[in-house]
This record gives sequence, C-alpha cells and structure tokens, in this order.
Amino acid sequence: MWIWLGGIGLFIALLIAAVLISNVHVHVVFRKHKSDDYANINIRLLYGIIRMNYEIPSIVFRNMKEGFLLKTEQSMNHSRGEVLGSQQVNKRKVKNWAKDVKIMLRATEALKLWVKQTLQHVYITKLFWSTAVGVGDAAYTAMLSGWLWSVKSIIVGFLTYQMRFRTAPDLEVLPIWSDELEFRTELDFKLRMRIASLLSAGLRLMTRVLQVEGGWRMWIKLIQEQRRKSKEKKKRKHIVDKEPHSSET
Repeated sequence: MWIWLGGIGLFIALLIAAVLISNVHVHVVFRKHKSDDYANINIRLLYGIIRMNYEIPSIVFRNMKEGFLLKTEQSMNHSRGEVLGSQQVNKRKVKNWAKDVKIMLRATEALKLWVKQTLQHVYITKLFWSTAVGVGDAAYTAMLSGWLWSVKSIIVGFLTYQMRFRTAPDLEVLPIWSDELEFRTELDFKLRMRIASLLSAGLRLMTRVLQVEGGWRMWIKLIQEQRRKSKEKKKRKHIVDKEPHSSET
C-alpha cells in the first residue's frame, strides 16, 4: 500500500518538475515586400503538446486617420484556423493602450522594475533581420542604408541589455542600386522562457498589485473591460457572418 502511494507521489512530483523546467517557445515571423505584408506568431509549450498559432495574412495601411487594418486567424494544436476578423490599429487605439498602461502603472508597485526582472529570464535563441532598400539614387540609398544599420544596432543593443541572447544576432542591410523605389524586410526571431520563471513572475506581479491600495480592483476592472470589448467584437463578427447566409435565403 505504502509502496503504491510512494510511487504515485514520486510520479506526480516528477510530472510537476517536468512541467516547471519546460519552456514556452515563441516564434515570430514578419515579412514585407512593397504592398505585401505577412506576420505569424507561433506559441509552443509543454514540450509541444499545446500549440497556438496566430497568422496575420494581411496588413493594410488605410490612411493617417484610420491607421492599419489587420486580418487575423488563430489555430490551436494543428486544428483548422479560425478567422478572428479584422482589427483596426489607429491613433485612438494607441491612446487606449497608453491609457491601460497608465492604469497598470498606478495599480502595481514598481511595474517597470517587474518587467525588467521578468525580461532577464527571457532567452532569444534566434534573431534574423534582413532589409533591402533602394530609393533610385545611389547617394541617398547609401545614406539610408547607413541609417538603417544604426537603427538596427540601437534596437539590438537595447534587447541585449534587457534579455539574453543564445546566438549572435544576424543583421543584414542590402542596398539596391536601381532606378526604382524598392523596400523589403524580413524579421524572424525565436525566444523562450521557463514555465517556472513565468509562474514566479506571475506571483511577483500579484504581490506588487496587492501592495497598492485598491490595485487589485483596478486590475479586475481593466480585465473586465477587455473581456467586454472582446465579447462585443465576437458578437459583431457573428452578425457579419450571418448576413451573407440571410441574404442567400
């Protein structure tokens, strides 16, 4: 009897340990060539048992007022992709995000320090960033290429300070010496973080929220507001999906 209980306890302990030392893997790909845009975010955890894939096959810039229109699809564990619909990213949306961040800062003790401590447990295992550019003039193309090198170096330097690189970043800037305007870029990076570090970060975040008077109430209100917006978006998508069927009948 005790042997069986001991065996079961040992199995559960090993299972918990295996979960805690496993990693959350994130793979992000972004490509742009003229008007063609593509983005993909793949998340894998528990040794690949759980897989989530978010694909953005279309990124359309409308104008300065309307901003960008993103069409997204989601799939999980190799299932058929579910179309999440379109999301508009404009000046109003960015202001709402900034407002939410300000609420988080007020509701959390030293949130910036928490973010910095959490990022130190994130490992970048791949970073490939290639950009080809040409503006039709050799002098301006050379100047723009040098400026792109500077921008990429600053960004990678910042990431190096915040996170840990397992491999050296692979950066490219390719000048195109042609008479036509040309721009294409490809970004491919992978990162990972242990589930134990992720759970620890969650517990530290809860502790910091509880240190602020009324902090947890502000967080709950913010989460409820996001859930309400998500439900309204799904409801509008459902109505739009039903309209073609109703017109056919």
